[in-house]
Amino acid sequence: MKLTTFHRCCIIVGGAVLLASAPAYAGGGWTRRPGHGYAKVGLTLANTTKYHPLGGGTITTAQFRQQVYSLYAEYGLTKRLEATLNFPFFRRATFPDTSPGQGVGDPELGLRYAVLTGKWPLAVQVAAQAPLGDPNKRGYYQPDPSSFVYLPTGNGQWNIWTRAALSHTLGQLPAFITLEAGYNVRTGGLTDQYSVGVQGGYKFFDKLWLTASVRNLGNVHAPNPAKLANIGLGEGVAYSAASLGASVAISKHLAATAEVAAGFGTLRNVYSGLQSTFGLAVEW
Repeated sequence: MKLTTFHRCCIIVGGAVLLASAPAYAGGGWTRRPGHGYAKVGLTLANTTKYHPLGGGTITTAQFRQQVYSLYAEYGLTKRLEATLNFPFFRRATFPDTSPGQGVGDPELGLRYAVLTGKWPLAVQVAAQAPLGDPNKRGYYQPDPSSFVYLPTGNGQWNIWTRAALSHTLGQLPAFITLEAGYNVRTGGLTDQYSVGVQGGYKFFDKLWLTASVRNLGNVHAPNPAKLANIGLGEGVAYSAASLGASVAISKHLAATAEVAAGFGTLRNVYSGLQSTFGLAVEW
């Protein structure tokens, strides 16, 4: 059994818009067989006024809107090894009365290895996120073009993620549970991050997967507030997120997906609110 969903944290405007979760764990403990793969094109929408600064609390800002078009893919290389791609290939963000900040985002390329197979598959992944996006993208105020706000499409530094996922199918039931953990080595003097999460799913009518996830992203030590001002994003991001998702089979190899996510708990340097993701996935 294999279920893939796209989860991604998008960094924006001196912080992050909380999407379905921190980095992708779409494969769980399973890996693809050689020559087999999965690919999903998705659109994530955010519309919020709630910003949570590094010091805590909530600030109400002007309406912030963001669209992220993304591609997630897995491809089996050997019996235990697969390649992964997580690429927000177009990002667009704006406030009222500003021009949009838009462009290509930061792609993440990785390798996932099946350490254990069978009833308790365990996979370990190492992935590098390249700084392809523009960390200095600006949105200019239409009444006064000399004033602007940073609306970056990338974070301007490399991220090196190490992740582990342990999965289990629930006997004869069409159901699974996955436990996840990760560590992000950030460059450019930014504070390293860790993530933990759990996801469960159940298949109805042999074609509809329903999933629920809870994940947390935190910092390994107190962040550096000066770094927040220097690059305009990314330092000190922390949150918990809960999400509900669905994937319905359209044909043997094609599925439509949808997911909604919301933040809770400790929220730092992040925009929050309901975010929705819609996608089309193919498996071969």
